[in-house]
Amino acid sequence: MTTNTHKSEYKALLFSFYMIIILMIGSLFFNELTDSNIIEVDAGSYVISAIIALVTIYISRLKEKPKDPDHPLGFSGYVPILNLIRSFMIILICIKGISESLGSIYSGPPVTNHTIMFSYAILTFLLNSIAFFIINYNGKKLNSALLKTDALEWKTDIAFNISIILAVFFSYVLNFTKYNTYVNYVDPVFCILFSLAMAYYPIKLFTENVQLLSVSSIDKVLQDQIILTFKEHIIVMEKYDPTYSVLHVGGVLWVNIELNVSNDNIDLPKDYLIIKIKGEKILSEITPDNKISFSFNRKRISKVLVNNKL
Repeated sequence: MTTNTHKSEYKALLFSFYMIIILMIGSLFFNELTDSNIIEVDAGSYVISAIIALVTIYISRLKEKPKDPDHPLGFSGYVPILNLIRSFMIILICIKGISESLGSIYSGPPVTNHTIMFSYAILTFLLNSIAFFIINYNGKKLNSALLKTDALEWKTDIAFNISIILAVFFSYVLNFTKYNTYVNYVDPVFCILFSLAMAYYPIKLFTENVQLLSVSSIDKVLQDQIILTFKEHIIVMEKYDPTYSVLHVGGVLWVNIELNVSNDNIDLPKDYLIIKIKGEKILSEITPDNKISFSFNRKRISKVLVNNKL
């Protein structure tokens, strides 16, 4: 990313953080006005989001820093760690919401205040919608992975707001039927469904980021695509009968290319630079978090390259 792009990304993340703070304060306020299980779970998720948003802003700053000897792959590895913590904390909130809702059903739920519930659902829906459209626009404009992930979370929040509105509406309508004795059970039942739905994406994200933090092979489709692109755009490399290793290492796409060389190959230094420059360009079009490395089956050649700082 350029400096201006980083600044725009930073400003968008700050806006997202401010919106989360407003929603967190609002949800905690409404949580004091009612004993709703749904609002309690939602408030907890906003508290977690506020904490994580601060860390996200810090990581956005870190990503501007160039690679150094202590961080040869750059600072992108912090992103999967952040997502791992975020997803784990949300899963805990969902477990808490389910357990408390089951307790409410067993002991008898509190009276539902439809006015407060509906006001909360509408207010959070409007704020989430505003945040989503602004963050989503900037994410696409800047091609920022952080903003795209953030926009997806805002979109998920909108879906949950709609489910809260439906729950309140269903509970209110139930008042005018012969099943009105079950009105107060709608909140804990919907909270269980709400928590299960909310936990789905974090569980998936948790699993994906555990894999990213380990050294693992990427999916075969992407691997084949990368290898084919290298073969089509770097013709000179084929005379070295290359062998490819494509891995995910701490969130970084790492491609190692083994070249078979002979001791009398005088074109190797020139060819190496061509392969390296074109290879880096190909990987940058896939993801900014990448690294390309080379190995050679002749030790003497490797020493020559090291001595020439290639």
